[in-house]
Amino acid sequence: MSQVADAINVVQISDLHFPDTASVRGFVQHDPDRGLAAVLGHADAEIADADLVVATGDLADLGEPGAYERLGEVLDRLPAPVYCVSGNHDKNDAYQACLPRPNVHLEQAVRVGPWLMLFLDSNARGREEAGDGVYRDRDDRMTAAEQPGLTLGDAARARALLEASNAEHVFVWLHHPPLPDIAPDAQGDTELARLVRDFPRIRAIGAGHLHGDLKGEFEGRPVYVCPSTTYSIDYVGRVFDGPSYRVYTLYADGRVESEARTVPGSITDTMRAKSAPKFLTDLMMGRVTLEEMRALTDTEFEERFGEPRPTRGA
Repeated sequence: MSQVADAINVVQISDLHFPDTASVRGFVQHDPDRGLAAVLGHADAEIADADLVVATGDLADLGEPGAYERLGEVLDRLPAPVYCVSGNHDKNDAYQACLPRPNVHLEQAVRVGPWLMLFLDSNARGREEAGDGVYRDRDDRMTAAEQPGLTLGDAARARALLEASNAEHVFVWLHHPPLPDIAPDAQGDTELARLVRDFPRIRAIGAGHLHGDLKGEFEGRPVYVCPSTTYSIDYVGRVFDGPSYRVYTLYADGRVESEARTVPGSITDTMRAKSAPKFLTDLMMGRVTLEEMRALTDTEFEERFGEPRPTRGA
């Protein structure tokens, strides 16, 4: 680990979409096991020198207990501690019960030098209150939590942690990037926006969800989006991309430097040869919702996106 006075090193992985069985091929015939192995191999030196690894959600594809069991065994072997947040594909009960290991953590915050790492669950729209401040997943969590949000309880706990900490700087980690064009519902008078506004020590935000190397701002703070270890998306060229990750250097004066990296090789070459459908890029960028797409007839779908509706297994 670096653990030096002037810099903290972080490796971010995101959108692992692990299944409960190895070698299961998912969307666009990607293999989540091979993708993660490629990333961990390529980032081996960075991880060895990292103060922590952060995994920003959609850790399992369907939220099965077996997926978290398998993934926990992989992450537990890394030489740096791993801190996780959940995504809209994750199922909270299985995530909480099956993922943690001695080296795999679900804590809401950790102090590293002058920085406080704050890990937030941005899936409020996919959860419902079950009484006494306890929340449970909605049946439609995956689609309902398309926009970032914090529950009142999570926001209160985050505020308490920030008020109790004397860290000079704070880095917020969550699954959904609160970018204005992509997540309009996160802007304005929301729990997340108020939290960032009320604590100037929050210097930056790291997220995933979009499977792409993107950057932007939220409440004047830089937002860094990590591409995926499974399939990533080149939104400029509108093609798929290979297994990727992001590295950060956090400085003692509050500066943040970050770079996304894609693993070269046959997996990436194969992925880059595939066009990313317009319906997918529009969905990921918030230009259309799943409900809106499902309401379209096949003819309307083709007229809107310029391509036929994909069939299951395509």
